[in-house]
Amino acid sequence: MTSQATATQGSKTQATVSWLPLIVIMMAQLQMGFNVNALPVSIGPIVDDLNAPATAIGTAIVVYSLFVAAFVMLGAKIGKLLGARLVFQVGALAHGIAMGMMAVSTDVNTMNTAQAIAGIAAAALVPTLVVLIASNYQGRQQEQALGVLASASAIASGLAFVIAGVLSTFLSWRYSFGLLFFVSIAVLILSFRLKPVARTPGINIDFVGVVLSAGAIALFLFGFNNINSWGLTLAKAAAPFNILGFSPVLLLVTVGIVLGQSFFAWSQRRVADKKTPLLALEVLDSPAERNAVFAFLVAGASAQRYPFSSHCTFRLCRIAHHSLQQWRFCPIRSRLRPLRS
Repeated sequence: MTSQATATQGSKTQATVSWLPLIVIMMAQLQMGFNVNALPVSIGPIVDDLNAPATAIGTAIVVYSLFVAAFVMLGAKIGKLLGARLVFQVGALAHGIAMGMMAVSTDVNTMNTAQAIAGIAAAALVPTLVVLIASNYQGRQQEQALGVLASASAIASGLAFVIAGVLSTFLSWRYSFGLLFFVSIAVLILSFRLKPVARTPGINIDFVGVVLSAGAIALFLFGFNNINSWGLTLAKAAAPFNILGFSPVLLLVTVGIVLGQSFFAWSQRRVADKKTPLLALEVLDSPAERNAVFAFLVAGASAQRYPFSSHCTFRLCRIAHHSLQQWRFCPIRSRLRPLRS
């Protein structure tokens, strides 16, 4: 009888946990997602303001994605080493400062630097989100919180298309990114309402694995991003160099594959030596798990590829003014975004 009363009281306590921690976590996720989605929406105004080609915006997106992908595994380790809440706070603030740099940037180099800083901050920030939800919620409420977090990408896409579209049309594209700076300040202040997460002692960071994985991802992204200008097989005139007439893309992709294989070999060696690898290889043990990872990669790439390339097409062909372009893709985004959830 006493145990049943205790269980009932415990369930009621869980049901009364405030949703404020989830709101704070969602704000940070929306902050990151808004940045990525505001860039393609603001192609026209940025091109006109900075006197840069439309492809420069694509480069900024690639720079951001490169740093996120290259350092997210390191970010997860740092979160365990220093505590998820502290890393969350520092990452949110650093991302906001990068958005402030975006708002005052005067050339493409400054914009790319800001996106690099934002990418590093996001790489540290992303792994803490689920950890903080697990720390602040239990049971059914935790499941609901994770479901809401999964929808953040779609919400950020819709908000960016409306808010960034309106601001870039009637005011300036800079206001969209300046707004994110103030959002990061709000996230920092409210984040002290999150439960602190204890550090995990004895965490050893596999720096060799960091270098190998980051190098492989960077070479892959850099190589594929320059296929059009450098050529896929034979080098074009814009290629910085060639190897017996072949494009440097082949060299970058080949070296990337070698570094990727070296990373997995190194990780297996650390497991054999009873050491913790950068990536737990158990996630790739079975064919089902490998297929799931591949499916997520394809879905993520498909969701990002079409909208940006179409925006560039509209811009280059002058099909529509930038204030109208973003509205053409709202139905498309609503169908593509669930792929990433």
